[in-house]
Amino acid sequence: MIAGATATRKLSAIGVTAGYDRADVLKGVTVEVKPGTVTCILGANGAGKSTLIRTILGLNRVRKGEVYFGGAAIANMPTHKIAALGIATVPEGNRVLPRMTVLDNLKVGGLLMRDSRRVAARMEELFETFPRLRERRGQLAGTLSGGERSMLSIARGLMTDPELVIFDEPSLGLSPLFVSEVFGIVRRLKTAGLSILLVEQNVRQTLDVADYGYVLVQGQVVAEGDAESLKQNAELHKAYFGVH
Repeated sequence: MIAGATATRKLSAIGVTAGYDRADVLKGVTVEVKPGTVTCILGANGAGKSTLIRTILGLNRVRKGEVYFGGAAIANMPTHKIAALGIATVPEGNRVLPRMTVLDNLKVGGLLMRDSRRVAARMEELFETFPRLRERRGQLAGTLSGGERSMLSIARGLMTDPELVIFDEPSLGLSPLFVSEVFGIVRRLKTAGLSILLVEQNVRQTLDVADYGYVLVQGQVVAEGDAESLKQNAELHKAYFGVH
């Protein structure tokens, strides 16, 4: 099992409008992630999924609405302060620092923790969880396989022992074998008591692991519900497959 902080705080984005320059990409979006659950955001390319993540993390300004974590308002707070509250992200494309070793990538993930003993202990926990990273700890991250980079990206996000982990398209570019492995990690994080916000285009596997989900179309929530009901939802089929 992946050791981590047990989630006790809810994430809520309420009536959020945000975008780029003068264009609103999100138009009054309301979503929430309850403690210890997997909540997914589904939608085709351009639906506003990544903009929602960036807005929660403080990278895009909230023009209208609010974002709360555990009752504390975090809208437009600096990103590093949001991370320090216990929110981590695993970015799209399994981004790692290619010219740094696996070990140094993990150290970068732990920069917010000032106690070096805590950083070392957390790294050891993650090496127990991802033994392949222990084997590769002195290897440059850019020379890892796609699956290994995915593991490193996830482990680096977990270095701060977060309550909530936001995954942005974690299966993107991975082979079917590693896609299954990534979704297995999401399940283990949930079992460990963490909250997960999962943004994905892999609808079937996402709904198999999620508790609740939202469907975004052109920056608006057009459907929401538990995973089983979304599997049958017409709006979801329309968003992905153009089925009316």
